[in-house]
Amino acid sequence: MVRSRPLSAALVIFAREPVPGRVKTRLAETVGAEAATAVYTALFEHTVATARASRIEATVSLAEEPDPVWAETLDLTFEIQGGGDLGERMAECFRRRFTQGGTRVVIIGSDNAHIGPDHIDSAFAALDDRPAVLGPAEDGGYWLIGQRAPGMDLFTDVPWSSPETLELTRARLRHLGVEWAEIETLPDLDTVDDLIRAIEDPRVPAALRASLASLLRSTTNPTRERL
Repeated sequence: MVRSRPLSAALVIFAREPVPGRVKTRLAETVGAEAATAVYTALFEHTVATARASRIEATVSLAEEPDPVWAETLDLTFEIQGGGDLGERMAECFRRRFTQGGTRVVIIGSDNAHIGPDHIDSAFAALDDRPAVLGPAEDGGYWLIGQRAPGMDLFTDVPWSSPETLELTRARLRHLGVEWAEIETLPDLDTVDDLIRAIEDPRVPAALRASLASLLRSTTNPTRERL
């Protein structure tokens, strides 16, 4: 059951505008940029719907200024991330919300097929007991990170897009003497094999699985014949 949270709880979706060549580039190597962008769009829309269903104040945080026409289609308020690497941008996201009076802030990615409102609720519930929470990803990174005010420097000396990202984040938390919680480990969707696994996984909502399967069948990739 999804519980309502106070206004001091904030959920932030780190995302990009779905533009060919800028999203799902590894998947695009197999299915093409247009199809990969369509997959990203379906996943992003699923993430936004999940955020809205969580009943927590949510914001889309974009890596670049979006096309105004596309921006008008967003169902959530959006903002533009600052400069720097991913860690610097997440640190600024946390700092901004804590400065504005937030007490519990969770950042999620925009392209996980498995995420649901219960995951969001679990993360905020974890922050009732611990100062930080992680949602591990199967590739050695994480799909969610959250912390309580006043926040900590979680990102120094942590590499990004690395199989060591999660473990070095854990090491950083241990170095800071911070106890943290971890919620369910979820798979990524970066390759056509990941896409096929998501389509075949009953944990993924049926409507999203059908949409992803249709997108894969529409490509010229021979892998579609497996579906």
